[in-house]
Amino acid sequence: MGIRIDALKCTACMACEMACGYHRDDGFAFLSSCIVPYRAKEKTDYFGVLLKEEETLVVARPEGLEINKIGEEQDPEKEADASAKPMLLREACDLCEDVEDHGPLCIQFCPVEAITLEEE
Repeated sequence: MGIRIDALKCTACMACEMACGYHRDDGFAFLSSCIVPYRAKEKTDYFGVLLKEEETLVVARPEGLEINKIGEEQDPEKEADASAKPMLLREACDLCEDVEDHGPLCIQFCPVEAITLEEE
């Protein structure tokens, strides 16, 4: 089971990031969130989402999903995402395992249903 992100639906409202940070710190602490929406400065209305999982960093962009193994050498030809490096310092997603009967908070609070639970 894991988180699935549809970047084409994302509006970068940051509700997922706020819910995740609240889950981890009982306060709206953005730096502790394992999911982060971001906007590209060079493109208008371009939103992506970064999600740190146990062994992977998921980068959901409108043009597609990219899954990078943490600790694995990246292709030097590929442009690095500036937001990715700070994400590696954060804790991995635990699917809000201590939230009974409700599942991950990012899914509950996403107003456009861009985040769903993927059954494996």
